[in-house]
Amino acid sequence: MKTILKGLMLIILLILSVNALAANPEITQVSYNPSPAVPGATIIVLVQTENQDSIAYDDVTLQVENQYPFTVKATDEYPNPKNVGTIDGHGNALTQFTIYVDPTAENETYYLPITITTKLNQTGKKINHPIVVSGQNPVIKVISMSNDKFLPGQEKEITFTLQNVGTSPAYDIILEMQEDRTVTATGTVVERDITPLGAATAYISTINPGEKKETTLKISVTNTATIKNYTQPIKVSYRDASGERTTETSYIGLKVFGTADLDVTLKEKTGYIAPGQTATITLELFNKGLGKAEFTLVELKINGGTIDKPKQFIGALGPNDVDTVKTDITFTAEEGDRTIEATINYQDSDSTMKTKIIQLPLKTQQAIAEGPNMLLILVILVVIGIIVWNFFIKKKKK
Repeated sequence: MKTILKGLMLIILLILSVNALAANPEITQVSYNPSPAVPGATIIVLVQTENQDSIAYDDVTLQVENQYPFTVKATDEYPNPKNVGTIDGHGNALTQFTIYVDPTAENETYYLPITITTKLNQTGKKINHPIVVSGQNPVIKVISMSNDKFLPGQEKEITFTLQNVGTSPAYDIILEMQEDRTVTATGTVVERDITPLGAATAYISTINPGEKKETTLKISVTNTATIKNYTQPIKVSYRDASGERTTETSYIGLKVFGTADLDVTLKEKTGYIAPGQTATITLELFNKGLGKAEFTLVELKINGGTIDKPKQFIGALGPNDVDTVKTDITFTAEEGDRTIEATINYQDSDSTMKTKIIQLPLKTQQAIAEGPNMLLILVILVVIGIIVWNFFIKKKKK
């Protein structure tokens, strides 16, 4: 009988020792922030471990597995796996991990695997803790564009940059240039100055949260477009993970501009362009460009002469505008042809100051010498004729 009792006691001790070897501290609590987790962002996971036994456990180690959509971002301060050391009987420990949530994660609950091991139990125990991922709906915005300046009659390809500023993926994104026609009261359709060439839409399959993607549209400006800034509506539509389509209208600014192109010619002259003479010249200043010139100032110089009004302010010259510059020039005694140098300073349509210098040649003329007064000669001849006639008449009468 005593032998039987001793055997039973030995079996009980063996069972207790095996259980003690197989036992582990328990993961009693897991929390994460922010909650719910957001796709494309990180969460801080805190794991509380408790030793519910009276004996101490050495080399207690916690490890988080990488499992979609979670990736552990280990650092020197917060490594993975994390050895928390010894947990005394009825003691506890708190361990922190940084976890990245994949941007493609949908609005649902995922599971984060966490394993705890000890020195005596290398196999350990694994739990799968639920993590709720909930992003807002995707939001697609046109954040930038290239080539926003056009000349009348110009065709150009514009690159649009779209970004998903929401927190869940967007699918089947369509960028479209909308109709912008005006219908008058009589029903006449006034065509727009800015139109797309080819397809008026562009397609992108997917844009993840925070991601940027580019697409292009080709745009044409009519020859008759007004020089001004245009606001052009652009429609953007996309689907979320559930298939629901959202349509939004964005607005882009396009500038139709033209540069001024000033020129000057000699319109007319009075007097003689000759040494020692004074002549009046009229210059014609005109804008043959598509932009407006502002603050136009003309400065005149000449070799071998003095200009009465060397600086003349013109002001604004729109496309096809004409103005005149008139002044007297007194030529010096030197022989030879002259050249008028016209310097035109103006502010172009892009608000930059520009200068254009034009050379206008003047051919020297020979002053016509004063000839005899033919009328006086004729009168003298008539008087002489009358005297001679009277002389012969009187002589015959005698």
